[in-house]
Amino acid sequence: MAVAGERGGGVLAGSSDPNTSSSAAAADTVAAVMTHATQGSSLRLLVRVPTIVFLVLVAIRLAILGHTIAEVTGKPVTDVYVLRIEQIASSPGTPYRDFPVEYMFPENLAMQLIGGSGAEATAIRLVFIAFVADLAAAAAVWWGWGRRPAAVYLVLGVPLLSFLYQRFDLVSVALATWGVALVERREDDVGGGIALGSAVMLKLWPLAVAPVLLVRRRWRALAAAAAVCLVVGLAWLLAAGPKGPVQVLSFRGARGWSAESIEGNLLWLASHGTLILEQGAMRIGAAPAWAKALLFAGLLGYEVVVWRRAGGEARDPAGGACLAAVTAVLVFSPLISEQYAAWLLPWAAVAFEGDRAERKVAAIAASAIVLTGLLGLFYLMPFGWAALAQRWTILARNLALVLLLIVWFRAAAPNAAGSAVVADTGVDARFPSGGGEGV
Repeated sequence: MAVAGERGGGVLAGSSDPNTSSSAAAADTVAAVMTHATQGSSLRLLVRVPTIVFLVLVAIRLAILGHTIAEVTGKPVTDVYVLRIEQIASSPGTPYRDFPVEYMFPENLAMQLIGGSGAEATAIRLVFIAFVADLAAAAAVWWGWGRRPAAVYLVLGVPLLSFLYQRFDLVSVALATWGVALVERREDDVGGGIALGSAVMLKLWPLAVAPVLLVRRRWRALAAAAAVCLVVGLAWLLAAGPKGPVQVLSFRGARGWSAESIEGNLLWLASHGTLILEQGAMRIGAAPAWAKALLFAGLLGYEVVVWRRAGGEARDPAGGACLAAVTAVLVFSPLISEQYAAWLLPWAAVAFEGDRAERKVAAIAASAIVLTGLLGLFYLMPFGWAALAQRWTILARNLALVLLLIVWFRAAAPNAAGSAVVADTGVDARFPSGGGEGV
């Protein structure tokens, strides 16, 4: 049995069937982009990525865009997320008040705008939104950290393209990445705060990287982000009443563990319970309130450790610190869906530019991303062994996420700001890395 993720996670069969050549293309491009230099420090990426690499990476995305459009126009749309958009957009009454919605208020508004005229039209609109957001996130990485990290971002995203262009997650990734680039790299506190606040209200996960504003004492950016959250929150309250946040945080009152979560995957492997489709996701067992409370406490504790340490380092927190902070959201959550791997992309790309510890956690994140892409292929395979492959691939991916947290936690922090290792950005460098921040 295949697994369907919350918010349109894994799907049994969908309009976003993967182009099975994506993984092979990713491997070829990784070899081109992540070649180590023969001189200088070890594990350095290419000083300047050839333009042809960017053209190939964009061409891959255009091919996926065209393939997805061909799929949704050639056969009935069965993608969980697309169908959920249609259901929300065409339901009578007021969302949250008259029927439960598990998405944040701005995402619900976007669903109302792009849905309601048929699943095929919705899927086509969604693929263009995701494509533009993907390139916008890559542009933010380039603008903030240089040409080479932008190429790495595009490479790392290739394994996820088989399903990511039928999801809304890349929009929050683009907003969060631009928020950091604007605040830290161009000293635009207000613009960066607005972008980061918008990302938080679109998807809650950017809250994990918002403490970078506190670490860097960027009070104008923090005020701008808080203002956005306040305005959107008030609009949400006036339009939908107080039920909305509860519905979002409880995933519409879902009780089971997501099959892709650490707990759900272990239950699935041990055959303790049966997978059931609950509130748009395949779940197993029951997640008691005390267990969720322990996970939340663990998340808060790890985030405090990450950001307290980041405040005393000269490392750019947009790399390892943000990567660890976002990964913690996945590890300590009762819900993981395959598209959540997109949240790791920009921070892993920046971390590859850092010191040895940062490159190590970036490599672990890259393995988790590749495993997630492989999982997306197994979801669509009709073979009897596919369900077993899904279970063990999820386990391997989850182990990689846990390992990332352990490695980052144990990594020795620099003794002083001046002793931190700053990666050589080569001829493409445009910004100093000492004052960088993460998102």
